[in-house]
Amino acid sequence: MRALVTGAAGFIGGHVVRALIADGVEARALILPGEDTRNLDGLPVERIEGNVLDRGSVDRALKGCDWLFHLAALYRLWEPKRGLIRQVNVEGTRNVLAAGLGAGTSKVVYTSSIIVFGGQGPDRDAVESSPFAFPRTGDAYSLSKREAHRVATEFAERGLDLVIVAPCGPIGPGDVGPTPTGRFLLSLFNYPVCPMIATINNVVDVRDVAQGHLLAAKKGRRGESYLLGHENLCQFDLARMAMEITGVKKPILPLPLSVAWLGSHFLLWAAEYLTRQPPLITPAGVEIAAKGLRADCRKATTELSLPQTPIRAALRDALVWFARHGYLRDPRVVKNLSRGSSPQA
Repeated sequence: MRALVTGAAGFIGGHVVRALIADGVEARALILPGEDTRNLDGLPVERIEGNVLDRGSVDRALKGCDWLFHLAALYRLWEPKRGLIRQVNVEGTRNVLAAGLGAGTSKVVYTSSIIVFGGQGPDRDAVESSPFAFPRTGDAYSLSKREAHRVATEFAERGLDLVIVAPCGPIGPGDVGPTPTGRFLLSLFNYPVCPMIATINNVVDVRDVAQGHLLAAKKGRRGESYLLGHENLCQFDLARMAMEITGVKKPILPLPLSVAWLGSHFLLWAAEYLTRQPPLITPAGVEIAAKGLRADCRKATTELSLPQTPIRAALRDALVWFARHGYLRDPRVVKNLSRGSSPQA
């Protein structure tokens, strides 16, 4: 059994590769030229350079593979190259799934996102039938993932044996990007004060998400979607848990939504015209935070037997990994985390 993983060097992708290898599957990784491949270091995985926007390179990478896991995507709330997020997330998905259909791939797992179903309100969990809640934000990532989800559904209707998984907020080692969740944890300890919005998100150990991909290939029903998550946590509770783990208390500045909205416009302006670096938050991000990304993941735990690792363990491993790889700058945090056990990749 051989499986191709697109986005294999990414946060979730690297753990999917590990899960496949542990299960006895030969893993092949599609990676971009010059991409950071730390998450694949030391793994017995075949690496093939390519790009999901280049159908020919996808066809070559898929040759001889039984399974296809499509995770490659741009996961960011701001991108200086307008149109790139949609191009990669939508047209890249169309390319990859067309290649899978043409090659007669026996099983395809497409990685969607909680953003497609979440945002049902601060007191209401999203499920796999929930309507898209962010059509008016103008957020390129949210809109692109919704469109790509539809593309995946269409391919399933055309006969491709495809299962859709929608990860919630992954936490754990290997967040090289880092993801928005990782950036939040870093901002908590790398800045004198951490401004924070009262929002509730579903979070999950990234290694459970990887297992969810493998379980979807084995047990998932064609055309069905599965939310891969665990616990709904308030941002403040996640921050307090992180401070308990590190033994370092940092001041938190609660932000009213109105203040956050105004500040996000300034940060977005600064990113576009001054720094050219991703802002800590965007106006779309504030709207997403206001609605929250709660989720009820019982479908995945029931049908797929999705594991549910305690969030504290995932959070500790994430912080230890950040410390060991130079992401955390507070020497007290680094020292305290170095006393603990190493993160389990």
